[in-house]
Amino acid sequence: ALDGPQVAEPKLFKSHRQYSEIPKGGKYIYVARDPIDVFVSFYNFLPGYVGLEAGDMTMDDFADAVFAGVSHGGQIWDHYASWYDHMKDDNVLWVFFEDLKEDLEREVRRIAKFMKLPEHDVERRITIAIENSTFKFMADPAQKHHFDDHFVWDCVKERLRIPAERTHSVSKVRSGKSGQKLPDHLRQRLYRQWENVFVPKTGCKTYEEFRADVRQNRTN
Repeated sequence: ALDGPQVAEPKLFKSHRQYSEIPKGGKYIYVARDPIDVFVSFYNFLPGYVGLEAGDMTMDDFADAVFAGVSHGGQIWDHYASWYDHMKDDNVLWVFFEDLKEDLEREVRRIAKFMKLPEHDVERRITIAIENSTFKFMADPAQKHHFDDHFVWDCVKERLRIPAERTHSVSKVRSGKSGQKLPDHLRQRLYRQWENVFVPKTGCKTYEEFRADVRQNRTN
């Protein structure tokens, strides 16, 4: 619960909500990623949560489900659009996944500045954040439980009456590359949705144009 006991101050919550649905009154760090890579990641991660095994659902089946609204957070293009309108708000910080990969320290320092960390302790905290954000650290067997959704999976099993002994890999710490390969017809389907929803709003014809636009115009 938002008002429940927390292990640290200030409180930090992860959410997939669009701007109109997010609880107000805090600071918001919005992380965006190439929709192609998001789709592939989503495909690899989500089906297991409803008891499906790898291979039970094709990418085409999954695309149909995504376009039909399977995600409670809405489609990614609408999601980006809702937060794009607040890109220049003082309490909103846009961060791109690709920028984190490109220069982690630079982006961590942007986040530290946005959060107004105490000057006497900021360098120590930045060092810890950088070290703890590496794949090596997150993939360490002693740390992996901090970066998965095992607690969510346990709740889903109960609600869907999936046997308690059923196992499923819920770790989000995976190796991979940006620019994932998709069948051309699926890639074109995603591009058409971008053209229908996002080009009219931003004028950006591609994700890279959009990324450059936000980096140039954001205020934080």
